[in-house]
Amino acid sequence: MKATKLTTAPQGFEYYRVCDQEGVCRVVRGMWAAQHLIEDMPELTATKTKLYPAEWA
Repeated sequence: MKATKLTTAPQGFEYYRVCDQEGVCRVVRGMWAAQHLIEDMPELTATKTKLYPAEWA
C-alpha cells in the first residue's frame, strides 16, 4: 500500500485518492482518513493528487 497526496494543502486538509484493484476510487481528506480506510480494506491503494472542482460533485 502507498498513499499519494492529491493536494498541497496543510496537513490534515490534503486530499487522497484511494482506489481498489478494479479501479473504483474514493477521495478522502487527510492522511489519517486514507490510512484508516486502507487498514479496513488492505486491497486498497491511496495516491495523492489534485482535486478539481468537477470532482467535488
